[in-house]
Amino acid sequence: MGEFIGLIAVISSVALPIIGGIVLGLKWMGNRHAERIGLINQGIIPPDSPQKKSDPNRLVSLRNGIVLIALGIGIIVGFLCSEYLIIGRGNEFWMTGASVVFFLGVGYLVYFLVVQRMPVNRLKEEAEQE
Repeated sequence: MGEFIGLIAVISSVALPIIGGIVLGLKWMGNRHAERIGLINQGIIPPDSPQKKSDPNRLVSLRNGIVLIALGIGIIVGFLCSEYLIIGRGNEFWMTGASVVFFLGVGYLVYFLVVQRMPVNRLKEEAEQE
């Protein structure tokens, strides 16, 4: 009986999302095809690629990079503090959580300071690309 529970858990966590994604993808493709056929029947030629790829916003990438680095530093410092400091013993969760939140705040402040020192015309160019 225990083997079936593991098998059901694997199927539920892996196979169901994959099957759900395939079903939704096929439904989306069918709807898109029906829409294109409807436009063609009305005499309107739909464009081949309606979605235009835009250039990525470098400010968002900069923010995400700084925040992820700060998150990693917070996790490492939290684990080190909970392992080697006396106040961290027995409070591993709170020590790690507090250091993660602290370093995320530091990461956002660093991002703010970096963006604040950028020239104004460069910020306007980044905003226009969105």
